[in-house]
Amino acid sequence: MKLSSILLTAAAVSVDALTFTNANFYNISIGNPFNITWADASGPVSLTLLKGGTEPFFTNMTTFANNLSGTSYVWTPSADLTSDTYLIHFADTGGGSAYGFYFALVDAPYSLSTTTTESAAAKTTAATTTAAPQSTYTYP
Repeated sequence: MKLSSILLTAAAVSVDALTFTNANFYNISIGNPFNITWADASGPVSLTLLKGGTEPFFTNMTTFANNLSGTSYVWTPSADLTSDTYLIHFADTGGGSAYGFYFALVDAPYSLSTTTTESAAAKTTAATTTAAPQSTYTYP
């Protein structure tokens, strides 16, 4: 009897957790609207764009939508985004949190930030590099 009342009580308690519901994070491209969907939010939802490959290395790009009611938002990736791995973080005011799929922006420009440095050792090495002697092998 006790076991059945415990199971009945546990079944009556339902735990809703914020989840994203998009099945397709492919072909997201700059300037083209993309419908982001979620379910089971405990209050208004905020969407944050994260950049980078894995959680310890995420860069918080921007919270691009705040206090959203309902279960969807149409986002248009801006032209200032570059080619990289991105992720959307969902958070609701009830403390719920979820992540979308990783995605790459289609046709996004690459970030070109390079630094050229030259040292005296590199110049010397470049000036004194010679070709290695060629060897001839004879096979029986």
